[in-house]
Amino acid sequence: MDSKIGLIIQLNGVVLITILSLCMRRSLKVTALRYWTTAWLSLSFALICLRLAFSYEEFASFLFTYYFLGEYLFGFLLVIGCRSLDAGYEVKPRTELLFIPFVIVAIVIPHLAYDFNDMFNGHCVIMASFYAAAFYFLEKSKQTSFGWRVMHISLAVLTIDFFAYSIIFSLRNYTAFQTDFLAYNSIVDLVLQTALGFGMVIILLEKMLNDFRNTNEQLLSAKRQLEHLVQTDSLTAAFNRHAFYGFVNRHGSDIASTGCVGFFDIDDLKAINDCFGHAAGDQVIRSVVKSIRALIRAEDLIYRWGGDEFFVVMVSMDAAMAEERMARLEELLQHVFIENVSEPLCVGVSWGFTNYASAADLEASMHEADSQMYRRKQLRKSQRATSSDFIASLPGGLAEHAR
Repeated sequence: MDSKIGLIIQLNGVVLITILSLCMRRSLKVTALRYWTTAWLSLSFALICLRLAFSYEEFASFLFTYYFLGEYLFGFLLVIGCRSLDAGYEVKPRTELLFIPFVIVAIVIPHLAYDFNDMFNGHCVIMASFYAAAFYFLEKSKQTSFGWRVMHISLAVLTIDFFAYSIIFSLRNYTAFQTDFLAYNSIVDLVLQTALGFGMVIILLEKMLNDFRNTNEQLLSAKRQLEHLVQTDSLTAAFNRHAFYGFVNRHGSDIASTGCVGFFDIDDLKAINDCFGHAAGDQVIRSVVKSIRALIRAEDLIYRWGGDEFFVVMVSMDAAMAEERMARLEELLQHVFIENVSEPLCVGVSWGFTNYASAADLEASMHEADSQMYRRKQLRKSQRATSSDFIASLPGGLAEHAR
């Protein structure tokens, strides 16, 4: 095969990889892709200059300089792209200074020999070094994806390939042997560079997929946190009314077929707020919720229905058993300690429980439990009023003793 034809085939393949990199850069904002796209552009420019140098010998020295310069820029940016693959490495001005020796080499080499083959052996050593450096930095990224393996193998083979070229082109000056197979080196380079470009594309797509997956996980986590904030009462950490209706809408008929519901209301909370302040009232509310939680089971759900009202769903438990559990509630609330209040408070709570047989009658049972709680609250209020009137009617000494 004519080496010029092989070079044209290689150029076409590299140009296609360059176009693909440019198209991907419009969608992917990855640091490595920015360097690799410029690298493929540089390689395309280098191969164009080499093809022109073979056709226009009067400009060959200048075109060879541009060829070497483009190839070295390709290798330099390939290494930087591999280094920035994980860490987002950016080229610094002092790093750019490292390219100056290669610019000097690109200018000097064409003037050291007339035959391109005599220049090519030293050039191959430099390119093999670039591929080896890229291999090293890709190895440090410690990925195990398919694209990483393809690119890793491609860089290893390219390193060996160019070192082999340097040895072969050096030996041909001293030993006579058949070199016709070197006409196919452009095809070999194209195959290896295509594999390298394929590996780059796969790595970038895998990186994009991982980024999307991480972003999706972050969004799901944020969504769960927002749902928790929306459905949780900030004061007591109990669920709120919105959470209950959301639970019913999501589960519907899947809710346990039997159980009971209960409503709780704190007695005389307004008097506590008026006497000690709303901060004291908030502490009383938290203490009531804590005490209710201590009496219900882990699978039971407690909701703050509004103000000082609370609602409990106790699955697979009847109202009578729930009433027995709540018998200790006021005992737990006999001595509630409040900040900046010298004496502990005795907090009263009224409640009412009703059974439900299915999810369909859950709302009706809630209304019945609320009514029971209200009746109990009124009865307790009347009993306290009667007790106060009775104490007030006693003679002075006895009344003070009763208090």
